[in-house]
Amino acid sequence: MVGEAPDPKTFGSWQDAFQYRIAAVRAMEKQLGNDINSNRDKLRSLVGASYRDLLGTAESIIEMDGQMQQVESYLGDMGRRCNSRLLEKKAVNLKALGKDGRTIAKILVISRLLHKKLSQSRQPPPYLEVLRSRLAGLRRRLLIDIDRRFQSLDSSESVLVEAMCAFSLATSSSSTDVLRHFHHVRQSAMSELGQRRSGDKGISKSLRLVVRTLKDCRTIFPTPLARALETLKATPLLQGSDVRFLREMNLDIHQRWLGDDVASFTPYIRHADLQKIEASRLLEQWAKNAFSSFLKHLCEIIEDFESPAVVVQLRQEVLELWLSNKRHVISAGTFDVLDGIRKAFNNRLQNFIYQKTASLNDISSSVATLLRDWENTVSDTCPPMWDDAIISMDTGSGGKALRDALYTRAYGRSKAVAVVSAAYTTWLENINSLQRLITQLQEKKWADELYDMDDDDETLEDLHNMLSEDDPHLLHETFKNDLIDNFQALRGTIQSHVEKLQPNEGDDVVTAHKSAFLLRVWRDITSRLPSMCRDYGLEAPFIRTLQIQISGIVLQTPISQCDKRIGRYLHRNQLQARILWEGDPQLPVLPSPWAFRLLHETVTSMADFGVDIWTSQATNILKQEMRDSLAPIVKKLQELPRQVNSHDANGESDVKDEEDSQSPGKGGGKDIQEGEGDQNYEAKDGEKESGKETKNGIKEDRSSTQKPAVYASNLISAPSEEVWRDTRIQRLFDALYLDYALNVKLRVTSPDDPDNNPENNENATLPDLLESAQNNILDELNIEDVAQWNCNLRRMRKDAEVYWKRTELLFALLA
Repeated sequence: MVGEAPDPKTFGSWQDAFQYRIAAVRAMEKQLGNDINSNRDKLRSLVGASYRDLLGTAESIIEMDGQMQQVESYLGDMGRRCNSRLLEKKAVNLKALGKDGRTIAKILVISRLLHKKLSQSRQPPPYLEVLRSRLAGLRRRLLIDIDRRFQSLDSSESVLVEAMCAFSLATSSSSTDVLRHFHHVRQSAMSELGQRRSGDKGISKSLRLVVRTLKDCRTIFPTPLARALETLKATPLLQGSDVRFLREMNLDIHQRWLGDDVASFTPYIRHADLQKIEASRLLEQWAKNAFSSFLKHLCEIIEDFESPAVVVQLRQEVLELWLSNKRHVISAGTFDVLDGIRKAFNNRLQNFIYQKTASLNDISSSVATLLRDWENTVSDTCPPMWDDAIISMDTGSGGKALRDALYTRAYGRSKAVAVVSAAYTTWLENINSLQRLITQLQEKKWADELYDMDDDDETLEDLHNMLSEDDPHLLHETFKNDLIDNFQALRGTIQSHVEKLQPNEGDDVVTAHKSAFLLRVWRDITSRLPSMCRDYGLEAPFIRTLQIQISGIVLQTPISQCDKRIGRYLHRNQLQARILWEGDPQLPVLPSPWAFRLLHETVTSMADFGVDIWTSQATNILKQEMRDSLAPIVKKLQELPRQVNSHDANGESDVKDEEDSQSPGKGGGKDIQEGEGDQNYEAKDGEKESGKETKNGIKEDRSSTQKPAVYASNLISAPSEEVWRDTRIQRLFDALYLDYALNVKLRVTSPDDPDNNPENNENATLPDLLESAQNNILDELNIEDVAQWNCNLRRMRKDAEVYWKRTELLFALLA
């Protein structure tokens, strides 16, 4: 026997439980009791849920039974009421009555006649008032149906005549009354169609209704309607076949109960009171009012249109409809409908032009906001041309992104410029869209619409010219003039911003960047002018002012550094470039390092502002500014003292000038320094001197063992007189080189000209000082052979020009 009792569910019989101890048996008893209680609860829950489902099913069955009984009741009632013969009879009658309002009006008149006779009897029936109300309601329904047929554009001439006869019978109206009511109904329908909510479809339908009314009135009034009304008077109402054979009337049974006055009743209608002249007069009066109302509604509706394309499309529809029906409205009074339609559409399109062009003021507001909230290094920052973003750009889906990125960088599209450019692009798209619509008006041909008209060729040509030439020309001139006015206003606004750009102390660089921003904005705008404004000159005098401001900032640092180098240069008695002189006699072939460095720093400073700034005009302005700034520097070179003492020479020889040790043969920086060293040593090793040579036209004796006058800092200094003479020649070559670099043309004057003395003029220009230098050098150097000196001068000019052509690509922005 085991210590723990097993699961009682595994026993084969109850006797197996007593094989265990009493404690185990009691435990099994307790377990069985718990299982019994649990199963009892589960059974109770299951029975309760099933009972609730059963009750719900029973209720659904009861509800379905009630619905079925109700359906059966309805079907039974319908079966009792449905009579095939009766339904067929009603269908035939309704079909006949729906087509013939005149028959309905006849029945209504007979009913009113019977009601009147009953009301005059000695003992009127009690339901007489009810019959009167029912007849009044039927009469209203009949008149509503008649008005609906009058308003419909689908009603044919015969339908309208039938409706007019029915109206005349129902209201005892004459022909004139019928015409006035017809005009009133059509006018009301036009007013309803001309409401703003109806839109362009309503205005087209309104014009069709006007044209259709004119056509119907000329066709129906007065003769066809008079004949139809006269037919109503020809026979009694009850004798007509349309009334006599109505099954609901049962006249074969009821006619004998009718009196002779009812059976022989014939309506009295004034069918001949409307004459053709009167009908034409009423029609012209109505047409005048109708067209006035139409044009009023047309102006109101198109005023709500926000798209010019919708207005142009509606204009085409309205004019096509009017021209195709012009023969029906040609005699509609003296009111010129065509001019009214053209004026309405032209005015609305002109308003569109004013609205679209006036939005150019948003560009002015955007520029003012950007200048007011200018952020340094943000608003004026443009990414470099070939940065990592460009190099790593994915072009798998096409090169548009790369093209746009390169365009942005090449044209200086900074953040501020991009904002204005995007706004101008949006404005320009709207302008071009409006311009295409005007061109569409001009290209529209009205041959098909004018072909059906009976006018002579001259009249047709005049109409075509008005629609395809006069109107587009009016809109084109309005468009052009308003565009020019708005561009002039924009130019004035930018001019005012330029006038406010006065550089403050320490703020001149920011001012220059703002000037570049305004320059780029105006360039972007004028490069994408609308086609109709391209022939109009939008000269902007502030462009030169902006370019002068930018040029001044660009030249500020290079000129300042150049002035410092010249100051150090004046205190030397040594000429570094002397070793590089060539020819027989030896003359300079390379400019001094300070001149080359000046051009290099100038081009670098120009590139910092963006290469797109430097157009030919801007470059010429910068060169002019540079020439004016170099004038006092060249004048300072002429003030070089003739004698320099040995103390100054020895003291200066110990000074290491990094800038002046650079060679003009390279682009600048370390490359320039390295290039100078190579050239110095090559010239030093290769140069050979003869015993006697002609130096600058002056005869001198020089032994073959004498060293050339090379005055580098590591060499022994030569006599100060020779240094002074060589320096004068070198500075003349430097000035000639700068003259070619800056496109300065020397004037040809006589050295004996007494007026040619610019050294006494503080405002002397570079060409004047160059001319003075070459004129005075004859006396300063004691040159005896003037012809030889002039030959040497021409050679220096040629060498300066050649060297500029060799190096101009290094200064591409100046070239």
